[in-house]
Amino acid sequence: MTIEAIATLVARPERETDLEAALHVLLTHSRQEPGVRRYDLYRDGERPATFHVLEVYADDAALEAHRGSAHFLRFLEQAGDWLAAAPMIAVLDPVAVT
Repeated sequence: MTIEAIATLVARPERETDLEAALHVLLTHSRQEPGVRRYDLYRDGERPATFHVLEVYADDAALEAHRGSAHFLRFLEQAGDWLAAAPMIAVLDPVAVT
């Protein structure tokens, strides 16, 4: 079963550029993981210091492998001080999708 998630990260204003650069590195590595179907970065159109990552995994095992990957853990350690708040991560249950 495909797993979809959205992660929302809000940068402190003075660290917005750093966070975006680190997210690009995370995307490059994450997209190479087996089981990652989609890993896309968006900037919020109304709040430019807010980033959203749309993630699609083949299954729960792929999501758990991502969460334990060296590049993901390195990103969390590096970006922690750059965030205005803890990341919000929502694993989604489809209701009406096409």
